Amino acid sequence: MIRATGALFALTLPAAAQTLSGPESDTLPRLIASACFDLIEDSNGCETVILLASETEPDTADLLVLTDRRTDPAGAPLLVARGIVFNGPLWGMSPWLEQAENGSLLVQSEQTGIGRFPWTQTLTLAWRDGEFVVAGYTRSAYDRITASSAGCDVNLLTGDYVIEALGGGVDNQPESVLVDRTGRGAPMVLPATAWTIETPSPAACEEAFTVLYGG
Repeated sequence: MIRATGALFALTLPAAAQTLSGPESDTLPRLIASACFDLIEDSNGCETVILLASETEPDTADLLVLTDRRTDPAGAPLLVARGIVFNGPLWGMSPWLEQAENGSLLVQSEQTGIGRFPWTQTLTLAWRDGEFVVAGYTRSAYDRITASSAGCDVNLLTGDYVIEALGGGVDNQPESVLVDRTGRGAPMVLPATAWTIETPSPAACEEAFTVLYGG
């Protein structure tokens, strides 16, 4: 409040200044993360990347990549990937965005807030031949009770992978099985629009997580 010439005047903002427009009210509460990343070599260096809570699929997030607002056309969609990663309601369940040193987009997700088997996941997306593709998949998890753990890192474009696991399933001792191996499977080009939280993990990961989860 401001006191002036013996009178009290309440300092308030106009009501309109605290009211969202209809489109803003529909979209902004869904916003999880946004960033400006240089993802495409021939662009101006600021693709707008947005994670939104899905309107239709519970516990998932949509990924949008738009051209920079200072380009022509401004804000044009380069990628719309629905339900691409997990997005839970509690702490330790929210996805986020990063950029790799080589310029690829890293879509990070996790479920570390509750449960026996916390996990983290990285989807690496790269711009290839005019579209975003899933270039890499990384996942790790562990057992809070036995300290068993597992992880895999797969380059889908080359087929190269690294897997590791320590444990023997839910009911065995952590030292009973040890997996630590590199290899090469069949390469694949998978558009980012085709990836959802229902997409099976690459085959190279199955062995490591069978050790952790006991099949």
